Amino acid sequence: MTLRPLRFVFVAAALLCAAPPAYAQLSSEAAAKVERVTASASYKTAMAALSADHDRIVEENIALTEIPAPPFREAAKAKAFFELFSRLGLEEVGIDAEGNVTGLRRGRGGPLLAVAAHLDTVFPEGTDVHVKRDGTILRAPGVGDDTRGLAIMLGIIRAMDAAHIATESDILFVASVGEEGLGDLRGMKYLFGKGPYKDRIKTFIAIDGLTPQAIMTTALGS
Repeated sequence: MTLRPLRFVFVAAALLCAAPPAYAQLSSEAAAKVERVTASASYKTAMAALSADHDRIVEENIALTEIPAPPFREAAKAKAFFELFSRLGLEEVGIDAEGNVTGLRRGRGGPLLAVAAHLDTVFPEGTDVHVKRDGTILRAPGVGDDTRGLAIMLGIIRAMDAAHIATESDILFVASVGEEGLGDLRGMKYLFGKGPYKDRIKTFIAIDGLTPQAIMTTALGS
């Protein structure tokens, strides 16, 4: 596990939350913002905290992977993640009617940013999810898709807290259900269509996949 995906999400969140938005930015303006963020003392402190937190993130990745979360059976992992969110001091921590775990990191009240990773795995009930180490590689069903995203999200929250980063926007962290297969994005559909934050989310970042250099900027069909 490298810190590159952590770096991307942290920079993206910082850019989206650092100032009242003019979302249709020119690329040169966006590049200037990135440079300002990455040159700041708070960013450097946060990245140092992420680096120091690496082993803990890996151990959380392992522990969460070993809690089975087959399609429509995410409740045990959701309960564990609820406890982790609660320990981080997020506000409004809860499990909604569809099974998503949500927690709010309070900012200055700007347009709400949601950052999500999904709880469910594509593997059926009864699959052996014990994690095996192969050098620096972790092997297990679901360890990368998307339990890794859940562990990364916890690391991001701790890094922002360590650097005392105050954001213009509130950030809603989401551990969602129903991403895989017949789940048909049911967690996201509830979050945006029926849940208590449905009319408030203005920007959304999903942490998923194993290729941090690949950034998807359009919606996916389901």
